[in-house]
Amino acid sequence: MKRFALAILLVAIVVGSVACSTSSHNEAVQGSNSKPAMATTVTRAAPVTTAAPTTKAPAPTYILAPQPVEVQNSSLAGGNTVTWSADVTQPGSDRMVIRNGNMQLVVDDINAAMTKITNLVNSYGGFIVNSEVQENNSRLYGNISFRVPAEKFQDAMAALRAMAVDVKMENTSGQDVTQEFTDLTSSLRNLESAEQQLLKIMDQADKVADVLAVEQQLIQTRGQIEQTKGRMQYLQQSAAMSLISVTLEQSKLAVEFNANARDVKAGDTIYFQPTISGGFAPYSYTWDFGDGKTSTDEGPSHAYKNNGSYTVSLKVTDDRANTVTLTRDDYINVMAGWKAGNTADSAVNGLVGLGHFFANLFIWLGIFSPVWTVTLAIVLYFAWWKPRKQRK
Repeated sequence: MKRFALAILLVAIVVGSVACSTSSHNEAVQGSNSKPAMATTVTRAAPVTTAAPTTKAPAPTYILAPQPVEVQNSSLAGGNTVTWSADVTQPGSDRMVIRNGNMQLVVDDINAAMTKITNLVNSYGGFIVNSEVQENNSRLYGNISFRVPAEKFQDAMAALRAMAVDVKMENTSGQDVTQEFTDLTSSLRNLESAEQQLLKIMDQADKVADVLAVEQQLIQTRGQIEQTKGRMQYLQQSAAMSLISVTLEQSKLAVEFNANARDVKAGDTIYFQPTISGGFAPYSYTWDFGDGKTSTDEGPSHAYKNNGSYTVSLKVTDDRANTVTLTRDDYINVMAGWKAGNTADSAVNGLVGLGHFFANLFIWLGIFSPVWTVTLAIVLYFAWWKPRKQRK
């Protein structure tokens, strides 16, 4: 019983050591900045042989001997297959490098460019990862990502440049994962060997508790094997099929503009702002505000002096002499506003009117003075003198 427990403990220690070693290496790889490598060849990893621990117990001894690793072909999306035909146990191999590319292109026609790129990818034996076309301000934009065999990476980048009117951005990167793949290969050997030894121990176990202990260790070991194989498969696929992401813009020049206010009073300041898409920067601007005034500023301000409706137009010319003019009829409505001269005129007119009123009043009083005298006498007689006489 002690020998059996010792064998299980030995296998558990080996499996734990392999798992810790693999985890530490993955964290180190993820935490470091990998330098781009010049090579684009999918590589074969050199072997790492790990000495197997032994036990001197008189019971049967289980040696954790390294086992050969066979990496199967990997099927990718779109029905494509990446074949890993190299022997990972052979030393003196090339480097395993994951290459990626990013491009921002200006094209004449978005839909036509998307079709050309799709045909290009198919001709290289690659596949589309994702693609989309969207519209913004009456202008199309496209995004497409695809994978091509690593040996076709440079050809694909050159073909994309050729179909563009202008290349606004291009970036390539490479990540050398040779060491990580080599370490994963060694870890896989040891894990598979440990799994075989655990299976032999389980065959010899005669107690339920021993069987359950070995089975739990087998489950952990199998999980680590699958995780290691999955990581190796990912590295193989990424190195064998390079990823290229492309953003497409339409070369057609499009112009829009807006004002911060459209219904204003005379004398108010209005601010205009253009929205330009497409074409080739820098741009030149010619504004016509409809009242005889113009401006060449990108975002001008303007104040109208007189009432009325005004048509505003903007002419934009890009760096390659492409020109677009946008005209908005009756875009600005100007209403009467306050002016010092108008207020003074109104005040004078009011005083003149008041003077006319009093002049007319005095004239009327003069003309009808006899009538007013008789009327006043009658009123005084009945309202004051007659009542006083009666009281006496």
